[in-house]
Amino acid sequence: MIIAALIMVSIDTTTSYICASTFGSMLWDSGSDNMGGYKNRILFIPDSAVSATPLIPKVKAADADYVTAAGAFTFKTTGETPTPIYATRATVSYKADIQGETDCKSYKISGEFFHPGNKIDAAAFARKVCNTPGYLIIESPDGQQQIVGQPGLPCTVSASFDGGKAPADKRGWTFTYEADSMAPIIVMGTPIDIDAAFSS
Repeated sequence: MIIAALIMVSIDTTTSYICASTFGSMLWDSGSDNMGGYKNRILFIPDSAVSATPLIPKVKAADADYVTAAGAFTFKTTGETPTPIYATRATVSYKADIQGETDCKSYKISGEFFHPGNKIDAAAFARKVCNTPGYLIIESPDGQQQIVGQPGLPCTVSASFDGGKAPADKRGWTFTYEADSMAPIIVMGTPIDIDAAFSS
């Protein structure tokens, strides 16, 4: 029985099961910066508003290609731009949890952010975004931009409001988001000018 088992493994190990990719080193330079969290500036792009999005390349020549989206957003309407969202400091979060069975694993992306106040524009955004798949852009302290969502696997955003009970209570909107992804993070190869988005 032991010999039979060994023969089965040998038969199943064909070239189609051999991974052609190589693994690079994972080192850490002493003294490197590693601040957690994200900046309080977020961008939202509805999937229905664009005809093209940044994509992970199909042919991967380097490790970075596995988690870096190339290209840019192309809006269907001339002059349309991403929607800028102000988030309260230290409320923007991002998680990539593994999901799936053996040989079928991927990532469940999730996170949240808080937008203060009870203004009409925030309430309108909350109503419209709840059934609008799209893409989020968040930015780490070192300026690295991450895109949440890819075509066919968009980001969904949900909003809840808490008006508080006492004058000192926090009042505003908690937005949560999630997406399915083959990559734990997707970095924008060509970053968006977030400064321009917030100054327009």
